[in-house]
Amino acid sequence: MFNKKWWLKLLFALTIGCSSVLAQNDPQPVPPVSGPPATSADRQSPSKEKDSDAELRRLIQSSGGSEEAIILNLEAYLSKYPESERREEIEEQIHKLAVKAGDHERTISYAEKQLKNGPDGEDIDLLTSLVSTLRARRKDGDLTKALGYAERLVTSFEKLITVSRKPGRLSQAQWQEQKNQGLASIYLVRGRVLAELEQLERAGGDLRRSYELYPLAGAALTLSEMLEKQQKTDEALRFALLAFVHAISGDEQIDLKDTRRRMSRLYTTRKKNEVGLGDLLLETWDRQAREREERMAKLENSLANAGMTDPFLFRLTRVDGTPLEMSTLRGKIVVMNFWATWCGPCRTELPLFQKTIEKYKDDQNVVFLAVTTDEDRENVQPYLKQNRHNLPVVFAENIDSLFNVSAIPTTIILNREGKVSFRMRGFNPNDDFVAFLSDKIEAARK
Repeated sequence: MFNKKWWLKLLFALTIGCSSVLAQNDPQPVPPVSGPPATSADRQSPSKEKDSDAELRRLIQSSGGSEEAIILNLEAYLSKYPESERREEIEEQIHKLAVKAGDHERTISYAEKQLKNGPDGEDIDLLTSLVSTLRARRKDGDLTKALGYAERLVTSFEKLITVSRKPGRLSQAQWQEQKNQGLASIYLVRGRVLAELEQLERAGGDLRRSYELYPLAGAALTLSEMLEKQQKTDEALRFALLAFVHAISGDEQIDLKDTRRRMSRLYTTRKKNEVGLGDLLLETWDRQAREREERMAKLENSLANAGMTDPFLFRLTRVDGTPLEMSTLRGKIVVMNFWATWCGPCRTELPLFQKTIEKYKDDQNVVFLAVTTDEDRENVQPYLKQNRHNLPVVFAENIDSLFNVSAIPTTIILNREGKVSFRMRGFNPNDDFVAFLSDKIEAARK
């Protein structure tokens, strides 16, 4: 079936990409129509004439690649064919062209049309663009209107990430990192509008939440600007330093010269001169570099053993940092208990798992692993110490994904061939766990 929406987008792409050639080869260009977007009054007697693919192509090609000319020609087309079945797609393209051309009036007008006529789900990119353009235009009432759209943006994005499923190519840590980045950006959008409306308490809440989720230079800079207005000089300086460091160590664009002047102004308010400002900037850099390395290490750990399909090819890490090559366990009965420090039932089950380990301590053919699924590794050692556990703990490092562990606790037994001989999801307090698990271990020998 012919996909007209696909055809229209392809036509735009080809036309804009090859504009000079098309302009030269068209013998009779259609002159662009001047004036503002067509109004309802202009269409009181709409034409019933069917849209013409050839005419639409000729109108676009005649523009010579100019965004302004394409916009005017497309508006002329919609004026001639007000009931065009391509109206939504054409208006979407006009909006995109208006954004590129820096045409605030049309960007806002066509964005609002799309939001009004679009599907029930909100368009995140469209809302973000609309808020930014309203902030830039700054007509009377624009900031208030921008706040309304920013509220819709936050609500829509929060709802979106609660129903979105993790892509298979991403680890849980990577997926959480992506969600945090998205939320940080959305809270920053609303926080900036609130700050410009002088709603400083709400703005501060959004901006701090944004920075805590993911350290964006924009959030740090906006916080610094707001705190300076509140005469909170020390904290304003701290965030100015953070904004500068994040910007020069990443790809986020801020005005570095202005931020440098801001740091100087805030520092000399306290110290009278810049002596020591360089040292303070280096300290901030070192601290942020350490935090960045720690964050990246967690993401890299989440990639460990990615793509492995044989559990005995996995390389896991013990709590003390030493490696465990699963290949050394091949030919043995392997009993794995998947747990986490935040898991309530695990608090009851782990001591019973330890009793089972003690029961088989002299059997060299049975190996036990307490596999923690905690993403924050720093929580594990204190938990074990506090609860006086003496367990062979290893970090999951994607072996939980291999076995599709979706609930904690889960116990899995591998037989000598490495096949799953037993799997138990959850914990039943009414069972004799040690006796029950022992029976399953013996069954795995057969």
